[in-house]
Amino acid sequence: MGEDDVFRFLTTTAALVYAGGVASLALALTRAWQTDDAIERDVLFRSADRAHTRMLLPGIIATGVLGAIWGIRADGVDPIETGWLLAVEVLYLISLFVLVPGMFAGVRRVRLLSLQARKTGNISEELTDALNDRGPLVFAVLMVILLPVQAALVTLQP
Repeated sequence: MGEDDVFRFLTTTAALVYAGGVASLALALTRAWQTDDAIERDVLFRSADRAHTRMLLPGIIATGVLGAIWGIRADGVDPIETGWLLAVEVLYLISLFVLVPGMFAGVRRVRLLSLQARKTGNISEELTDALNDRGPLVFAVLMVILLPVQAALVTLQP
């Protein structure tokens, strides 16, 4: 087993953790907006928050770091001049610095407001508005769309 095989295995594993985080977060957010029960929504938002911090963030960071190291050390592949690899890098940076923070902001806002509601014992209007906000779901769907595009670019290397 050579270095390429080790990097391929580690990068693939990290990408699967990243994909699992995106899928579990998107499913939790989708289910949250399909229910009218505020308590169930709160539970689903907490589930989305856990998926974000336990799977999505470690997976996307590990995928980026391992993929960059693997790409840099590969013979004959220049990460800047190779068009498909540059496209993968740009999509990755968009995911990491635009979509992940966009999702995180909405989910974290609901999480903090629900903690306040539990402490005070009543649901505020701000929490109701945050539960009805579909912003995190939009960011999650965009990540679900970008992930197969990135995988196809890496796999096919056009």
